[in-house]
Amino acid sequence: MNDHPLVTATLVSLTAVTVVGGFATTAPDHPVADHSCGPAHRYVEAQTAMVKPHRVLLAGRHTTLVCGGDDDSSFQPGGDVTLKVRKRATVKVWKVPEDPSQGRKTVDATDLPHWVKKNRSEPVYKIHGPADGVTSLVEQWHP
Repeated sequence: MNDHPLVTATLVSLTAVTVVGGFATTAPDHPVADHSCGPAHRYVEAQTAMVKPHRVLLAGRHTTLVCGGDDDSSFQPGGDVTLKVRKRATVKVWKVPEDPSQGRKTVDATDLPHWVKKNRSEPVYKIHGPADGVTSLVEQWHP
């Protein structure tokens, strides 16, 4: 029944890449952190950030990861939100926003205004912690 073993092998390979890496892309560090779709994880599409005395305010829109085909997942923005990010929060951003294949680096939460402004495609971050005390943000790949 399998007249095209090469095609079958390729499809199996693509499925494995998608499951392991999130999105099937050419860069090794592009995936969404854990390939979880729907409301199980919280994401924010960042628009502005401002340093305050005890927190960093990050304003944007709640965002949900919507899974499509092997290479067709996307972030669906929702309502507006302002997050209070702890100053000691772990923040991971793309070293080069236009080229995520260069990997991520950790920056201080107080540097968020710079990184939100630097990434012109409205960066999406996975959120850890409550909205009034975010402990970690990890920038996600989105085309």
